[in-house]
Amino acid sequence: MKIVFVAVLIWGTLLSAFDAKDLQQLKEDGDCALCDLSYADLSGLDLVMADLRDANLSHANLSNTHAHKADFTNADLSDALFVDANLKGASFVGAILKHVNFYEAKLWKVDFSRSKIERCNFDESALGSAIFDKNDLRDSTFKGAILYKTVFHKTVLGIPK
Repeated sequence: MKIVFVAVLIWGTLLSAFDAKDLQQLKEDGDCALCDLSYADLSGLDLVMADLRDANLSHANLSNTHAHKADFTNADLSDALFVDANLKGASFVGAILKHVNFYEAKLWKVDFSRSKIERCNFDESALGSAIFDKNDLRDSTFKGAILYKTVFHKTVLGIPK
């Protein structure tokens, strides 16, 4: 019985891995570069022009957020959710984007240059005028995505058709 209790306690601690002070800083200032917001529920927040450079947002829920022109440069967004998020003009330059769900996200003019994209879901998203450079998109999905004027540089592998 003790083993089960300890396992549940450890698992619960891991699921709430974000730093509460970092979350408070983001909510008060709208910025949190270098923060640990892993596993945080940020859904529905106003993150317009937020500075989240080098932040740990792995497993975070950013669904329905308004993050117009937010800076996610070099952030770890592994397993993050951006379902129906407004990310117009955001920067994901050099970010880690493994298993990220961008379903129905607004990604107009988003810069994905040098981001490590692996098995991301861009289905039904709007990627007009987005920039891809030095990415591997071979195992990501783009079913029903809007790719109007999206820029795919020669260094991109697996350009969607």
